[in-house]
Amino acid sequence: MKKIIVFATVTTAAIFALHLTPGDVWGQAKKFRVGVSLPEAQNPFYIALGKSITDTFRGQGIEATLLSANADVNEQVSNINDLVAAQVDAILMSPLDTEGPAPAVQRADAAGIPIFFVARTLDDKYSHLWKTYVGFDYVDLGAMKGKWVVDNLKPGKVAMLLGPAGALFAVDQAKGFRQAVEKAGFQVVWAQNSMQTREMGLKLSEDALVAHRDLVAIYASNDDLALGGSQAVRAAGLRGKVATLGTNGTPPALAAIHNGDMSATILLDPIQWGRLSAQIVIDYLVNKKEPKSRFTPLVAELVTEKDAFEKIPPPLREKLGVKPKS
Repeated sequence: MKKIIVFATVTTAAIFALHLTPGDVWGQAKKFRVGVSLPEAQNPFYIALGKSITDTFRGQGIEATLLSANADVNEQVSNINDLVAAQVDAILMSPLDTEGPAPAVQRADAAGIPIFFVARTLDDKYSHLWKTYVGFDYVDLGAMKGKWVVDNLKPGKVAMLLGPAGALFAVDQAKGFRQAVEKAGFQVVWAQNSMQTREMGLKLSEDALVAHRDLVAIYASNDDLALGGSQAVRAAGLRGKVATLGTNGTPPALAAIHNGDMSATILLDPIQWGRLSAQIVIDYLVNKKEPKSRFTPLVAELVTEKDAFEKIPPPLREKLGVKPKS
């Protein structure tokens, strides 16, 4: 009889222990695990954003797994499925486009994993799936670039490097830009979707300049495309005659603006962006604090030649070969 009682006591204790994490047993906080899914691995913006996010998580004792889709929606779906299988406590992601990753996000939601978006989001019809989207109103961003064109150039022909097809940030940004410039008499004569690389910016801008050598501006959805565009403008002997505008505010783009090779960019600051988005997830997991709404807006800044130098991190100025203008 005594043996039976002892056996029952031990078994109950063992079952109870199975429901506790090591941290619970020792009276410590749970060790959270977060999956981070970003669209691209080579894009300087996403490199900085990803590092900022993971550094913030790890600084708070949270394990972070960073996965890149390499501009392939199927790979992002696979990455999300892997994170669901790993039973992470939350997923912070930037979806490659507005539709493709949705089934994987739905599986994560069905598994009880909270989803947070940064930089990009799915179509609004899926808004019930995420806790909050940390980002910008991209229509407003495009309009800021369009206003610069209207305020600084005479009406003429414009080419648009649209970025990835179907990505909401690209679609909305282009919409805001078009509305601003077409209302003022500018004509968009050339537009093309593509991956957001400097190589594509160079190739597409060369094509646009061959078709329309009298362009007055080249709009680009990000800085890498704009840097490729500025290279094509220089090669065509049109530096100073064709404006190029990007988005992100990467140090190479800021240096190009300071040197007169690009005209303007929208500074998005991926370092602060990454910290804020990670902190929102941390607050949710650790402090049980729900985001205030499904959209956490940030404030953007248009950078031109007069203030580009000051926006370049001081340690990078010498590396980029930029000096203050007298």
